[in-house]
Amino acid sequence: MIFRSICISRRRLNGKTFAYHSYIPKRRPSGWDDALGFFASAWAQSTLTLMRELVVFLLVVRYFYLFVFIKHEVMSNMKAERQLLQEGLEALTELLPTFSIEIIPSDLKEKQYDAVIQVLRGGFSVNLTVEVKQSAQRLVWGQLLNQLENASNPTLMTDYVNSVLGEKLRQQGINYIDRAGNAYLRIENAGFPVFVWIEGRKPLKRIGEKTDHAFTRAGLRVTYWLITHPDLINETIRTIAQQAGASLETVHRVKISLQQRGFLSEIRTGEWKLSSRKTLLDKWIEAYATRLQPGLLIGRYRLLKKESIGNWENQVLEMPLTQWGGEPAADGYTDFLRPAEWIVYTRQSTREVMKQLRLLPDPENGPIRVYKKFWPTDEPGQLVHPLLVYADLLISRDSRNAEVAQKMYEKYVQCLLD
Repeated sequence: MIFRSICISRRRLNGKTFAYHSYIPKRRPSGWDDALGFFASAWAQSTLTLMRELVVFLLVVRYFYLFVFIKHEVMSNMKAERQLLQEGLEALTELLPTFSIEIIPSDLKEKQYDAVIQVLRGGFSVNLTVEVKQSAQRLVWGQLLNQLENASNPTLMTDYVNSVLGEKLRQQGINYIDRAGNAYLRIENAGFPVFVWIEGRKPLKRIGEKTDHAFTRAGLRVTYWLITHPDLINETIRTIAQQAGASLETVHRVKISLQQRGFLSEIRTGEWKLSSRKTLLDKWIEAYATRLQPGLLIGRYRLLKKESIGNWENQVLEMPLTQWGGEPAADGYTDFLRPAEWIVYTRQSTREVMKQLRLLPDPENGPIRVYKKFWPTDEPGQLVHPLLVYADLLISRDSRNAEVAQKMYEKYVQCLLD
């Protein structure tokens, strides 16, 4: 053995006796004991070295993981905020259809905000200072006020603004736009004073965490155009963007999204076709009802005089700027339904539509709904595309419309899906 014995020593300290152990080494051994001692010492040193290297390795792995994770989170947040900004820009375009709206380059390094949006009409222009927040629930109020301090026309873009937060924002003079369609815009300008206030819309249900670009508010426009023009699926991205009224980036993202979900298949090199079209149409109608259509509603109305809703054909529309959808259009296509409600799609101003149809506002129970058109090119005639009429009937809660919707599908829609 390397050590011969253990010596127990006792000492007194402050009147107490303490015992401690000390190892008394032998005289230097030789032969077998010497070899065992050498290998034991070497093994101890190598084990200690290995443990040190393992600790260093684990520290490196830990910090590398933290670096990658943090970088991924930052990139994901930036991507989500860019998407929210794009949706807010599109919503702003819908709210102010007679204005030219664009993001302008700005030196943001010295500022706290995310973007500057320029609103133009005629010879006048005004800038909106925009702060993008993914979730209003995680909004830090003091931080937001600091970020938008001294900003020109401060504007918040976020997922959902409830009535309480909306009141606080309005008191601070902060405009806002959310994904649900709620908005408040108050722009004081001698050239074009603007006031928009939309409140009460419920938050949208997010389907999964990953953005499905084919079914966002912007993507739904492109997907609609692709479904209604299946023979033009191989047109250039620029052509599709122009025809669908979307940006090049939106069209690109929609096509990638459709490919990933099996709705867009390559039949030969450079040639594509839509697949599983009925499933795609069902998903489009579901998303349209919850994401796009609510934001297009201009208002609900009733007839000024005691006229019959069923006599829709006697009304004079400024075609094709204003066209029939819903039950009147279904009656026009099938001659099988006497309308109990009207849906009207228009590019005209609210005043013009109300004057033509002799309407009075009735936000709660009005049987007439007027929507903005979301497609850039009008179909000829007084009726919107049959696919949109089919969607209106399915979205309607009136059980009478189910049979008519099936007739619309068999006669006008199924041929688009074959």
